[in-house]
Amino acid sequence: MNKVSNEKAFKDITTYTEEMKEKMYASGAALVIMKDNEIVHEWYSGTHHFEPGARNIDPSSQFNVYSTRVTYVGLAAAWAVFEGFLYLDDKISDYFKEWDKEILGETTIRHLVTRCTGINVINDTVQRVFDLGTDIEGKRPDLLAEIVRQATGKTVNQILSEQVFIPLGWKGTEWATEGKSTLVCDIISPESHPSIRIGSNIGDERNLYVNSRELALWGNLHLHKGLMDEKQILPKEVFDLSTTIQSPVTVNPQLPKFGFFWWLKDNKVSCDYNELGQNYLKGAIRYLVLQVVLVLSFQNIKRLL
Repeated sequence: MNKVSNEKAFKDITTYTEEMKEKMYASGAALVIMKDNEIVHEWYSGTHHFEPGARNIDPSSQFNVYSTRVTYVGLAAAWAVFEGFLYLDDKISDYFKEWDKEILGETTIRHLVTRCTGINVINDTVQRVFDLGTDIEGKRPDLLAEIVRQATGKTVNQILSEQVFIPLGWKGTEWATEGKSTLVCDIISPESHPSIRIGSNIGDERNLYVNSRELALWGNLHLHKGLMDEKQILPKEVFDLSTTIQSPVTVNPQLPKFGFFWWLKDNKVSCDYNELGQNYLKGAIRYLVLQVVLVLSFQNIKRLL
C-alpha cells in the first residue's frame, strides 16, 4: 500500500484518534499502525503543550508512557529469571530485609509481578491489607526494579539498554533525567501549566519517555517473541515468561490474571472484571492492543491516569 492508499484505509481510525484527542483536552496525539513487521501508517497532530510557540508533535516526540512502563520493568525481570539471577518463587523478604518479615510472610516475586502481594508500603513501613494471593492491587514496578538490581547488579535501564535498546538502535526510549525539546508535556487541564516528569535513569520511576515508533516496535518485539529483522534479540523464553499467566491459583478466578505485569486473558474462565473485555481474542494482551494493533500516544492527562 502506498501513502495515499494507506491514508484512505486508515481514515476512520485517524479521525477517531483526532476526536479522542479533542475530548481528552490533549494538546497532541500520535498514531502508529504496524502490519507484518512494518509501519504502514503514522499520523501526528497538535503540539507538545498549549502555550504559544509549542513544538509540533512529530516522529521524534517522546511521550511519558506511565503505566505502560511496567512492561519494560517486567521484561528486565523476565530476563533475570531466564538467566538464573531470580526465581519467581523467591521470597521478597530476602530483598527487603528492613521490612517486617512476619508481615511479608510467604510473599514472593510471583505475587509481586501478578499484583496480589496484599501488602502496602507507606514511608518504608510495610502493612498487610489483604490475605496473600487472594485479591489484586496497584502496580509496584519500583519494588521489582530494586529486586532486579540486587539480584543482577544492574539496573532495569542497564539491562534493557544492553539487551534491547542498543542492539536495535533505539534512541527515542529513555528514563528522562533532564528536560529537552523532544519531551511532550503533562497537562492536568487546558488552563494548567505544562510540566514534564524527570528523575533517575535507573528505571524504577515514572519518567519513561518513548517516541511512538519505538513504542510500536516495543509491542511488535513482544508479539514476535524477540524476533526483529530476522534476528533473535532476546530468547523466546523470556517473552513466554513475561506474557503468559503467572498468577497463583489462589487468586479469585473472577479476577484478572497477569504475566509480568501484563493483563492477560484467561481462556478457561470468564472474568467479571477484565480490562480486556469479554470480546477480545483468546490470549489477548492489553498492552499489545495498545502498542501493536495501533499505538495511540496521547499527551498525558494526569486526571485520566
